[in-house]
Parts: sequence; C-alpha cells; structure tokens
Amino acid sequence: MKRRNEQSLAEAIGHLVDGAGMRERLDEAAIAEAWPEVAGAMVARHTTALRLRNAVLRINVDSAPLRQELSYLRADILARINERAGREVVKEVVVQ
Repeated sequence: MKRRNEQSLAEAIGHLVDGAGMRERLDEAAIAEAWPEVAGAMVARHTTALRLRNAVLRINVDSAPLRQELSYLRADILARINERAGREVVKEVVVQ
C-alpha cells in the first residue's frame, strides 16, 4: 500500500512560515498594511508605531487626546483586526 503525503501549496507554505517562526512578523506587516483602513486615515496619520509581540498589539500615537480615545476603542480595534485576519491574531491592544 502506498502512503500519500499530499498537502496544498498554501498548507506547505503555512508550515514553513510557522516552522521558521515568521508568522508573527507576517501578521505584524499585515496589520500595518491594513491599519489605515481599520483605524481610519486620521488615526493612521497620528500613529507612530505598531508592534505585535505575543499576540499583544502596541499602538503608539503622537497625540494625548487620540491616545485616550483609542484606549476606549481597544475592544473594537481588536475585533476589526481579528475579523480582517480571519483568525485570532491579537488578544490584547495597548495604546501608548
């Protein structure tokens, strides 16, 4: 009996990315690319950095009032990003 070890190209690439520990960096890049659409153009203009480490998204902004407003919208931001990704990428949002 012949054993089959078939998988799709997407599955093979996914295993390669996970094995090399690059998943989080790719997720971070995808979040940064989608940020203007997720947060809006005005918020994106005032965002100085987005970092994803251990499922915690850290958002740096250059405006104290905006920082306060975004802190109230953390749950909404988390839901939008995870919905866009199609899986749970972010478990916590920290606004700095």
